[in-house]
Amino acid sequence: MLDDNPKHPYHILRHDEYKTLTENKGEYEYLSWAVCWDKLKQIDPDARYELVEVLEFGQSKVVHIRLHYEFDNVSNIHDEYLAVTNNSNRAMSNPDSVQVVNTFRRAVAKAVSMATGYGIELWFGEDIQDLDYIPNSINGKMPVKGGITPDQRVKLDRLSRSNHLKPGGKERILEIMNNPNTTEETANERIAEIQAAIKQRKSETK
Repeated sequence: MLDDNPKHPYHILRHDEYKTLTENKGEYEYLSWAVCWDKLKQIDPDARYELVEVLEFGQSKVVHIRLHYEFDNVSNIHDEYLAVTNNSNRAMSNPDSVQVVNTFRRAVAKAVSMATGYGIELWFGEDIQDLDYIPNSINGKMPVKGGITPDQRVKLDRLSRSNHLKPGGKERILEIMNNPNTTEETANERIAEIQAAIKQRKSETK
């Protein structure tokens, strides 16, 4: 049992110094997954982790990983879940493979912290912060897979405020934003077209 054995990994790593190894991303402080993994491997050289699955929730994704480690000839398993988020800790719309892999590594770091206590203070209050979380929605509705993303709507909104739009340009942009049939692919095409048109008009007015 953890409470009865002072050599359990949690007791070994719980009070190890970690603050000199943290990094800041946005307003949050992180421990590198490699640092956490190195700590666990020093205790169990045969420890391993696996990607169990990537869960989809509309345009958002959650990574499910499983940590395997052994102590005193007893195998231990720890499952951890982490949403794919940006530096502001908001869910990313339709994240790409790099963003999913980065979250996978962060989930490994979190799993090591939860299982061993190493750097666990970095996660204190996470559940309380989540109570204030506001979903990245579109007009109060959650985005649908394949549809226009909240990020694309932000880009279109910014473009609609340009002084280099042709007459009626703002109205056409708003129509694209608010059309429920606008897909993510279509939105990307329209954004590229509008950006090119604005760039052209800027060069003409110089």
